[in-house]
Amino acid sequence: MSRQLTSILKLAACLGIILQPSISALESDGDQQVLWSSEGDSTMSIQGNIRILEMSANVRVTQGTLEILGDEAIFEYEANSNELKKVTVSGSPVRYQQQLDEDGALVTGTSDMLLFYTDELDETILELLGNANIESPDSTMRCEAIVYISDRDLIREATGPCQGTLSSQPN
Repeated sequence: MSRQLTSILKLAACLGIILQPSISALESDGDQQVLWSSEGDSTMSIQGNIRILEMSANVRVTQGTLEILGDEAIFEYEANSNELKKVTVSGSPVRYQQQLDEDGALVTGTSDMLLFYTDELDETILELLGNANIESPDSTMRCEAIVYISDRDLIREATGPCQGTLSSQPN
């Protein structure tokens, strides 16, 4: 296991912010293509080596069971490879949901803005910014901002003030 991954896991355990370690997002979600739709206008531009696609009005972004709904979205692609680097969705509010397991358990969230990307460990990261709220079957958390690793149903960071509940885990 890499030293960086070990450090992240230790940090999460020490902070006690693991929502439910026995559940993780469906493994197949990360293998799916990111799809989008909107009912409004779209524009595309290139800034440096980044291709930027902006869209408005009832934006929907999906990847497998992961779904993000908002008012506007900005997609950033590497211009040379067309690799998706990051999606920024804003709304009033942005809504997120994803199936955690084959039984259909869902994690849901809302925020003023949501960043969606894959980090250097190839994990799917969702940053819920402004009035952030996330709920899984056994826990809820409301903070000013939440950094959530959907592949592991793990809150990596939370910016307060925060409040929430964490149900006891069965043995």
